[in-house]
Amino acid sequence: MLLNTDNFYNVKIYGHQFTPNETANFVGIIGQMQAELELVPSNLVNNNVTLAQNHANKAASLLTPRILVEIAEDNPRLAGDLRSAMIQLQSISSSSESQVKSVSQLVSDLNKRLGEDANVRMAQVQPTSSNFLEGVTKYLGNIFGGSDTEGKDQNTKLEALALANVIDGVLINYGNAHRVGFDMTNMSNMGMIGNNSGPSSMILNNPVTGNNSGTSNMNTQSMNTSSNTITMTMPDHGSEINTGYSLVNVSDYQSAQALATKASEIFNTSLKHATMSNNNSNVTAFVTSLENGLTQLNDSIGKKASPLDVMMIVHTQIHPNLLEAFNLQLRK
Repeated sequence: MLLNTDNFYNVKIYGHQFTPNETANFVGIIGQMQAELELVPSNLVNNNVTLAQNHANKAASLLTPRILVEIAEDNPRLAGDLRSAMIQLQSISSSSESQVKSVSQLVSDLNKRLGEDANVRMAQVQPTSSNFLEGVTKYLGNIFGGSDTEGKDQNTKLEALALANVIDGVLINYGNAHRVGFDMTNMSNMGMIGNNSGPSSMILNNPVTGNNSGTSNMNTQSMNTSSNTITMTMPDHGSEINTGYSLVNVSDYQSAQALATKASEIFNTSLKHATMSNNNSNVTAFVTSLENGLTQLNDSIGKKASPLDVMMIVHTQIHPNLLEAFNLQLRK
């Protein structure tokens, strides 16, 4: 059996700065799986069977026993179809026209059903719902402009956390693509940005005004978002600093690019026009800055920018604005 079920405890979908949520993690994993699946037929179209197989393997690695169980609870048929489809996709051996057509249809069907299952999962956690049907009704009502403020706030936060998880997938894959040798999801590793003479320091922009908001004292990792400033400490890596990373893994690079696109899709579909009932007056500015950060992330990855540049965009533009715009909580 080709389906990889050995990494149950090894798949890391971080959302590392924010308080984790089981439902958001599930939705984030589904989003990553959809992105990997889409890369299978796109590589077959370009006659690259090896890359198509790589992405099929990566999609299968996300389908851990735990995720299968969660899917099976709501949709046993989808769980079974996913297991069979993953084995089929991992066994691709040609890029013939008929094969491309067959795989494209299979992936399109799977991704549609995965999206529907993510929606079902979101509906199950609607506040004050006494049963599943009521939860679905409230969830759909919130999507189409209902008046359930508490439910809308929860939907928005879950989507924002799912976006954070997908963004961390971008960093993990981009780091692997360049074999950086450190965890790009760990904000403290941004200390590699700077010179070799000592601890790095840098001025970060106020996400609302765009003015210089202060200089970081790079010795501890912290965030002060209430005053629209970010303070991060970067350890002194000295001679470890290396900005000359080259691309060594095309499959991981494609994954990072696809996940960045998926992140923008989540933002545009679920977050761009969302509001929080208790949000501050600067929410529009935060959302606009978040959108700009996502655009810059996609552009930078498309241009094969330095991993450290990509890391900076995420940790100084995307995460802080995501935090403020949607009232997310940091891990304690």
